[in-house]
Amino acid sequence: MSNPGVSTDERDVSQPQPLHTRARKVLGRIRRSFEVDVFDVFVREVPEQATLEAPSGYVYRWGTAEDVMGCDPYHTELDQNERQTGIARLDLGHRVVLALADDQVVFSMWVNPRNLNVPDLVKRRLREDQWFIYKAYTSPDHRGKSLYKAGLQFVLEAMRAEGLRELVGYAHVKKAVSRMGLARLSFGSIGRITQLRVPGVTRTFLSKPLVAAFPETVARSSAPATHPSS
Repeated sequence: MSNPGVSTDERDVSQPQPLHTRARKVLGRIRRSFEVDVFDVFVREVPEQATLEAPSGYVYRWGTAEDVMGCDPYHTELDQNERQTGIARLDLGHRVVLALADDQVVFSMWVNPRNLNVPDLVKRRLREDQWFIYKAYTSPDHRGKSLYKAGLQFVLEAMRAEGLRELVGYAHVKKAVSRMGLARLSFGSIGRITQLRVPGVTRTFLSKPLVAAFPETVARSSAPATHPSS
């Protein structure tokens, strides 16, 4: 005889769950503990004729340490520590492309002339005729104006003037804006980086084409974060 003081739902809670239900929950917890990030590395030959088409109202130029120190966090995503890190990069020979509107920096794109270097992801030696672009940011108030595309054109024009051959970039598979900007200027994927993270362990895997294109591994610097490795 059933106990009138206990509901059917309450009685069901005490019953063991079916094996397939328990297995599904365990597999769900395992999947949630895995994090996978995938990045494409893109390359593009420097054209024989490269012309910057800066959007109306914007001026592009190479930035100085003074420019970086004066960057506004809202428009550039550079807080005080990141501005100091940027100045240290310039000291190492990196360059930064700036777009200004009414003397306000509203776009930045960093250039590494020696290494394909993404901290915690990959560091491989470039050829002498290559540059690597990274860490681009457009002010929220100036998006949709093709500032990223024009920044790429600025870099390609500078490379052509210096007799360089190939520009290298990268983007997360889910970073649609960056990937679209690269695609519009005829960048093509040369290989992939896959990073797998589980609690306590991070493993990074490079595709065979990427290793073939950048065969030389570069050791990480032990310098403080305010003086990043080149």
